[in-house]
Amino acid sequence: MSSTHFSIFAFALIVCGKLLESNALAIIRDDHSIGFYFDAHYKPTNDATNTTFGSLISVTSESDLEVRATFTNLSDLDFNLVLDTGSSDLWVTSQQIKINSKTSDSINLTYGLGSASGNIAYAAVQLGTYRVQNQVFLNVDKTYEQATDGILGLGFISLSMIEKKIKKKSARPIMANIVEQNPSTPNFMALALERTSDNENTSGGTITIGEYDPRFKDVSKTPKYPLAPSKSARWTIALSGMQVNGHDVTLKSVVKGAKKGTAISLIDSGTSLANIPSDAVDAIYGAISGSVHIQTSGQDFWVVPCLGQANLSFSFGFDYLPINPLELTRPAIFTDGNTQYTVCTSAFRPQLSRTDSMDFLLGDVFMRNVYSVFNFGNLTSNNDDDKGASIQFLSRSNKDQVYQDFQKQRTQNLKNLPPLYDLSKLRSDGTSSDGERINP
Repeated sequence: MSSTHFSIFAFALIVCGKLLESNALAIIRDDHSIGFYFDAHYKPTNDATNTTFGSLISVTSESDLEVRATFTNLSDLDFNLVLDTGSSDLWVTSQQIKINSKTSDSINLTYGLGSASGNIAYAAVQLGTYRVQNQVFLNVDKTYEQATDGILGLGFISLSMIEKKIKKKSARPIMANIVEQNPSTPNFMALALERTSDNENTSGGTITIGEYDPRFKDVSKTPKYPLAPSKSARWTIALSGMQVNGHDVTLKSVVKGAKKGTAISLIDSGTSLANIPSDAVDAIYGAISGSVHIQTSGQDFWVVPCLGQANLSFSFGFDYLPINPLELTRPAIFTDGNTQYTVCTSAFRPQLSRTDSMDFLLGDVFMRNVYSVFNFGNLTSNNDDDKGASIQFLSRSNKDQVYQDFQKQRTQNLKNLPPLYDLSKLRSDGTSSDGERINP
């Protein structure tokens, strides 16, 4: 798409038929306690200017756990979608979507938490200015531990459970269809997350397809990190270095095919926190004086002095990417007796369930510090859009500046919260000297 047509507009995902001609599904800001949540509603669009929108998609969010969008159709029925680079399938629970065709094929999609089941169907879907007239999706009638109405997977064909069931070209995920239907458009998507005024959370961002956000065009000069292991079906790459306060943290992997001294990392827009090996977590928070390690049945986290900091950085083969110290902890309210206090808990947590497909899961707390480009492979009839795929990063955090600004910024952010709790009163089982318990 021509750069002269490059402009910012609201992220639009349209699951309907004739309504596309006069309505767009636009996403606006919505504040919630968890998740990348978005308000979305149909609003009239001007057809004369519609063609000049380009492919830069503006999104607004406030995130603790997931990328989500709240949609309202013309019948005033709301439904949420999670925008997820960690999966490939599209599913929704709404019964008001205009469906092109239904099938008798049913599947159950399982995730790290929860599942969704239903019948496979087809409908028109539009992502920004890219329209797929007959996109496959799962018309879900049953969910388990899914506090959302759907997921939009942005991963590879080989990860798609729908495609494995149907085994037809028509069952490809949405990004594969967009790439194939627009051969002149470079086959990548890119994501930039913006910070709130207090720098603690995500205020919004941009997703692009086939073009870079002009602010971060230098990402085109950065190294392309290939998928690892080489036959990976996910957006996983090899983490080659991790440093805390300038000291190297030893990396090892449980993933078959991973190179010695590396760890396999999934770059996942489906979570704003991070799950990493226990020894890596301990290396971060053990370096912050006064931190308390809480270990109970089913829980493993750290409570950290809110003004304590560590200098964390990651490398995927070349330069180290610094992480803003604000990312390491999350202020939370704790009640001891009848008095409220503020504590800060770890944002990097150990994996509580074993997985053999990745070692690190890096979400929002990592992605806010970089501009991320997801390069798909060259799609062939073999459905191998993961072959030759890679990820690029452009650092957005100035190491010296963010470390210097941390104390001032966090001190300012704490002014509107209850007083800090005395962590010397906290036990390793998460209880205080008065018997109250901290839950992350």
